[in-house]
Amino acid sequence: MNELITRAITGAVYVALTLGAAFSGPFTTFLLFLPVCGMAAYELHQLYWSDEHAPPPFWSVLVAMVTMVVISMSAFQPRFIWGYAVAFIFLLVIVSITWMLLSGSKDPAKELAGILLIVGLIAVPFGLIPLLFGTDPWAFMGFMILLWANDTGAYLVGRLIGRIKLLPSVSPKKTVEGLLGGIAITLGVAYLLSRYHAFLSLDEWLTYAAIVALTATLGDLLESAFKRARGVKDSGSILPGHGGILDRFDGFFLAIPAVMLYLKLVA
Repeated sequence: MNELITRAITGAVYVALTLGAAFSGPFTTFLLFLPVCGMAAYELHQLYWSDEHAPPPFWSVLVAMVTMVVISMSAFQPRFIWGYAVAFIFLLVIVSITWMLLSGSKDPAKELAGILLIVGLIAVPFGLIPLLFGTDPWAFMGFMILLWANDTGAYLVGRLIGRIKLLPSVSPKKTVEGLLGGIAITLGVAYLLSRYHAFLSLDEWLTYAAIVALTATLGDLLESAFKRARGVKDSGSILPGHGGILDRFDGFFLAIPAVMLYLKLVA
């Protein structure tokens, strides 16, 4: 019960900050999530590398935050050309490769894969956040509410009635009942959102919710696989009751690109 209360308090603070930032505009939300991006990159760096030949953590953090800034620029500069973002990110990768070779890396392929993982799994999703606004903050808030509903629903249902293991080799505590409960609660929340906000139709809200629930679950399992391979329970300890930044945002990283694509298709 104490764990549940701690999780609820941390979650409430998280939701309050997100609500305040979202309705203050995309730039405020960008500023809020930029340090979060850096912390997430640091945690993933610690999970991925465990030897003395690893690149310094500050480089992973720098690459992630700079990439987020470059991608987010298109939300603030209407004439921003995406080709510039791709070219700049590619330049960062080239610098990373050069540094690895000059530092005498024994496994440059692994280190390059780690940098690309941090760019693709951390920086790109965070960089897409301002683009989810458009003219309506509910494009972003709907996503965050559904993500939270899926996480909370899966946790509660799994704790209460979970019996059948989902993928015990990856995450022993996750159950099929928790997965289905998370999806059901997310769909229910989507129905309520459709009644109070016409950002999407009912069918579109339900599809939106299903995409969030499924991709968030995949992201959760992916992060669990990283932690299991590293032999740790949490990615960090910065968030009481939730572990690290990756533990709180694990569903976020795969879900937000999928949602971005869906919203572009139905726009």
